[in-house]
Amino acid sequence: MNVLVVGGANYDLVAHAGRLPGEGETLVADAFHGTPGGKAANLACAAARWGATTQFVGRVGNDDFGRAVRDDLVAAGCNVDYLTDDVRGTGLGLVFMDGRGRYATVVAPRANAALDADDVEALPDAWFTSSTVIALALEAPADALHAVTERAHRSGASVVLNAAPVDRLDAILDAAWTVLVVNEHEAGERLGRHVDAATAGDAARALAGGDRTAVVTLGAAGAVGWSPTHGTTRVDGVRVDAVDTLGAGDVFTGVLAAETARGTPFGVAVATATRVAGASVTHSGARFPGGTPDGVADILSASTHPTLQEDSA
Repeated sequence: MNVLVVGGANYDLVAHAGRLPGEGETLVADAFHGTPGGKAANLACAAARWGATTQFVGRVGNDDFGRAVRDDLVAAGCNVDYLTDDVRGTGLGLVFMDGRGRYATVVAPRANAALDADDVEALPDAWFTSSTVIALALEAPADALHAVTERAHRSGASVVLNAAPVDRLDAILDAAWTVLVVNEHEAGERLGRHVDAATAGDAARALAGGDRTAVVTLGAAGAVGWSPTHGTTRVDGVRVDAVDTLGAGDVFTGVLAAETARGTPFGVAVATATRVAGASVTHSGARFPGGTPDGVADILSASTHPTLQEDSA
């Protein structure tokens, strides 16, 4: 049950207000907090907390933000032997959060921009095996991601790709994934049409292309996936009091990667990832500190569990 994550690690600076600001508008925040973030680092923490042996590869600054990011990855159970300090300073996520947990983010990559193919080529061969799942998001520079998918291809490792930001999904990476995770907006951008809960099944199948696996996440409405062995899988969302939806998609991808590495059947893996992502929005911050089976069960004990439906291929 091995998961290797290569990509972005940030520190998020989060301002809370009753609503999100409009163009050219200044609001006074009701509250402020800082928390470790970065899509790849978030999903690495989720995979590790869900029990996978997880290695994280990236760059942070030799600063207080970087030390906080490193400490949080270690606390989650990630190996950070190849998390390198960089003079550019730790990447920062500038986040605006409204009273319903919705958000808008601008990311300053800083040290993340220095991650390159040499960082990937320096990794031990033992980290790339047919039993390893490579989990990626698209915040990292393309040459680093190209290098890791090439090594994954040579070793027979599976690649679980969270295609966000979706405008950075180039032809090389689009050809490299084994399992694709997108939300309905990203799916719509890839397919050039509107995607919602009613059309997500068709969208997942179109994205999968007949011989791969794709999942469209739908926030509170759950997720829909398609795989050549299981056909369409629909999972209802869970009803919880959302505090902060930041990082929920990363939690979903990290748990899906861990379950994929475990060999869990696709439909069960999607349902599990949906449950954990649902539980994660009851906490502040992009990292879910309670991502264990017992912790998730406790949070969701009074909620509606996701319902799994599988159609034939």
